[in-house]
Amino acid sequence: MSTRIVRTMAVASLGALALAGCVAEVPAPVTSAPPMAASGALLDTQSTRIVDETMAELAAADAAKDTSLLTDRVGGGVITVRGAEYTLAKAEDGPAPTVLPSTMQAVYVSAAEDWPRTMVTVSEQPSEDETPVVMLWVQEDIDTDYQFREWGHMIPGATLPAMPGPSTGAAQLALDDTSVGTSPQQAVEQYMDLLRTGSGSDLNEAFAADTYRERLFAARKTHSDAAKEAGGEYVEKIQPALDKTYAMATADGGALVFVPLRITSSFTVEDATVSIADEDKPLLSGELDDTVTHTYRDFIVIHLPAEGTDALPAVVAAEHNLIKVSDS
Repeated sequence: MSTRIVRTMAVASLGALALAGCVAEVPAPVTSAPPMAASGALLDTQSTRIVDETMAELAAADAAKDTSLLTDRVGGGVITVRGAEYTLAKAEDGPAPTVLPSTMQAVYVSAAEDWPRTMVTVSEQPSEDETPVVMLWVQEDIDTDYQFREWGHMIPGATLPAMPGPSTGAAQLALDDTSVGTSPQQAVEQYMDLLRTGSGSDLNEAFAADTYRERLFAARKTHSDAAKEAGGEYVEKIQPALDKTYAMATADGGALVFVPLRITSSFTVEDATVSIADEDKPLLSGELDDTVTHTYRDFIVIHLPAEGTDALPAVVAAEHNLIKVSDS
């Protein structure tokens, strides 16, 4: 008769990436951009009203820790991430939801004449230890409100390019648009390839350094080494949501690309029972045995420099949020 020896393997999640550090000032929007003869889809008063109504709705939901209060002005990834944050906040000594400032230092509006349309804001710095937050709103059609869909803290040391002002508006680019050299979709696919392959990828030198991928790579190595040492396996999957990805032209002919993505990291060890950090337990679904999977809802903003410049594409804002822990 064989005896199964049960061991316990602790598996920690990376959790939310805290992005702190010095950030250059966000450039003021310029009044025009030579190749773009469009006009902004929103007036200043309209964009201000959208932000104010959004933050009021968000504040009410935060106070009640209830996503059912996120209706007209908040949707998409914000509801998913806030739902996980509310679950964690309700636990004893749980962390408060991410602070999202209501005061903005820059607002970029779309010059699109059809839908969906986008609006992007850059907040004031939440605290000395946190960088400004880039926020994305989307209006799906003429009959619906602009909804706050995604957010990401700026990468420490990153700078945002100059953007057309609201009187002009930023051209909204199709994902296959090659006017900036590399299309937004190509840039996303290349960065995803880099994330999946790791720092040894040939694409590592094709993108500027950023703390987002550095921390993902560091966590992957830690978990892979632990799984290998225990005779187990660590598998990470990364999938962008291209149908929810948007691109806006910058004033100099480049682009900002806004990309939601889903990451799952699974840790399996035979003849052992895995465990997770206490702070992640409120998000656990199922009863752990030899496998645990952490699911993240991420968001990144990629700056594509104008064609002909020496600058490299760069991730300028990012967020990494744990939304679920499961037993398979």
